[in-house]
Amino acid sequence: MTSSFTDLIDSKFHPINLLEKIIISKNWVFERPIDDEIYIEVPTKYSNLIVQVSWLKTEGRIEIKSFFYNKMDFSNNLEIYKLLNLINNKVDYGHFIICDNKYPTFKNSIIVKDYKNVNFDLLKEILNYAILESERFFPVFQLVLWGGKKAEEAILFFDFKTEGKA
Repeated sequence: MTSSFTDLIDSKFHPINLLEKIIISKNWVFERPIDDEIYIEVPTKYSNLIVQVSWLKTEGRIEIKSFFYNKMDFSNNLEIYKLLNLINNKVDYGHFIICDNKYPTFKNSIIVKDYKNVNFDLLKEILNYAILESERFFPVFQLVLWGGKKAEEAILFFDFKTEGKA
């Protein structure tokens, strides 16, 4: 399912409206407090992921943030910042930060100067990438935040790959 060019030039077109169609098709819970912003609750294998997507029209970009809504202990700030650095070296697009909400948060933006560049597939890809990156690094954050591991030890969990079959 893709949007046609006529959908894009429709005066009612809005990237968040298009994104809402994706969310509804997946039966995810969402809230849209304002026209330019949506919050999505995405069930994952670890926990529910909160995804915030914002259309920043004046800046010409779509911003996406995602975080697992779990209480985390940030008493070991030095290790967290070391871990953020190690993780961000492994992320191709976007980056992890510690947001005001005190959760490790994946953040990414895409510049969209013209509506014709925004379509169903692009929004789906941006959303899926944020979910994938959040899921991929959640266990690494757990090892430092809950497991008391050093950042260098925790990142080895990410780097560990098995080959063959048991």
